[in-house]
Amino acid sequence: MAETADSRAAILEAAKHLFMQDGFRGISMRQIAEAVGVTKAALYYHFQDKEDLFVAIVEQYLVEMAALIDQVTAEQAGARQQISDLVRRILAQPPQQRSIIRLASQEMGNVGPQNRARFLAIYHDQFIGRIRALLQAGMNRGELRPLDPNVATWTLLGMMYPYFHPAPPTQMTPTPALIEQLLQIYFDGLASRPLVS
Repeated sequence: MAETADSRAAILEAAKHLFMQDGFRGISMRQIAEAVGVTKAALYYHFQDKEDLFVAIVEQYLVEMAALIDQVTAEQAGARQQISDLVRRILAQPPQQRSIIRLASQEMGNVGPQNRARFLAIYHDQFIGRIRALLQAGMNRGELRPLDPNVATWTLLGMMYPYFHPAPPTQMTPTPALIEQLLQIYFDGLASRPLVS
């Protein structure tokens, strides 16, 4: 039983690196089996096909993200602090981990409608919906301006998206100073403060 779970985990890890490196269309199940050191039959024991494997990788990450968001929202802090903690924790992940979101958005067009629908359901339930709820709760408590929570969610993710890259250029490394600047722009905007007379 443990060996089966270990095999599945090894397959997911090896396939994730191959998908990052060569894209969805650039690899085959044979290459994944060789990278893991298992037979194709063993691969198909765990996953129906390459699409199923690809969506499983994304799903695993999104479940981890849901747990992270739930952990942040369970802390007794204001909305601004919760959002700040969430951004810091996501951008502190290794690039290969946080880039799964970018990989999914780039490659999901290569999978069939059923697997795409499966991904979208998980993506909205485990990730987008939870961030939206966090922002909506802050608006309901009067801690954040009452704006469209969907726009607020996508704005936040849009600011983070350049850092969802498996090998970001040095200037795109999300250092603590850069993260604080992103958060300042998100919460306070770019407009200079009016002079006080």
